[in-house]
Amino acid sequence: MRKTVFILSWIFIFTASYISSYIYMEPLAHIKPDYPMTDISRLCGNAYGGYTDDEYRLLYEQTGLGRAGVDSVADKSLLLGFQKNFFADVSYECRPATPVSFGERTKGEGILMAPLEDGDVLLTNCSHVLTWRNGHAGIVTNAERGETLEAASIGQNSGFRSVSRWTKYPSFAVLRLKDGSKAERDEIARTAVQNLDGKPYKTGVGIFPMKYSEISKVKGTQCAHLVWIAYAAHGYDTDSNKGLIVLPSDILKSGLFEVVQIYGMRLI
Repeated sequence: MRKTVFILSWIFIFTASYISSYIYMEPLAHIKPDYPMTDISRLCGNAYGGYTDDEYRLLYEQTGLGRAGVDSVADKSLLLGFQKNFFADVSYECRPATPVSFGERTKGEGILMAPLEDGDVLLTNCSHVLTWRNGHAGIVTNAERGETLEAASIGQNSGFRSVSRWTKYPSFAVLRLKDGSKAERDEIARTAVQNLDGKPYKTGVGIFPMKYSEISKVKGTQCAHLVWIAYAAHGYDTDSNKGLIVLPSDILKSGLFEVVQIYGMRLI
């Protein structure tokens, strides 16, 4: 009798969590701005001079593009397209990745993304385990080819994927190291390529095995750990709370990065 009650209790808990993961978690996959869209057309002419700090801030709030993102857009008329996407409604669906994990994807065309550079960090909220929205992370390893390196899922080794997948997330952030040169960021990307491809997915990295080891000796990783250790190997600790296990949200809050672009997430 006790065994039956125990099994039924776990079935009830799992079912309730499964249902609530759809009902309560899905609105968090994409967060629209809670302020109005304003006219930025005067800032979108290619003949316009250098932006002031206030104008960069306005463009950030209206397009999701940080200073680096704005500067990377050669045709400034495209800023109006970024603004339209930033404020538009988006249709997306939740897809199971495993029996207990889920991810969201947009149903229409991919979202307009700012030009990337090697070493850029990609983060999204669009991954959750039942009612825990753990998110996902990756590192750009070849911007010219649109290539990332990611530890994507339990049961899969880390590997190279297409940036185009990220344009189908209802939310994402593109981050770039603030104080590092382009040459250093390129080297961080090369370090990831040389040492972190083909590693088994280990959810407990940080507890077992340990969070940090020589990068050439890494035996397993997970999405945020892969990004973290690539930067740690070059002296940058991107884990904001310095905990045992690093999460995508820890990297987002680290303070070592500048925002290139944020979409479907609260501005930082």
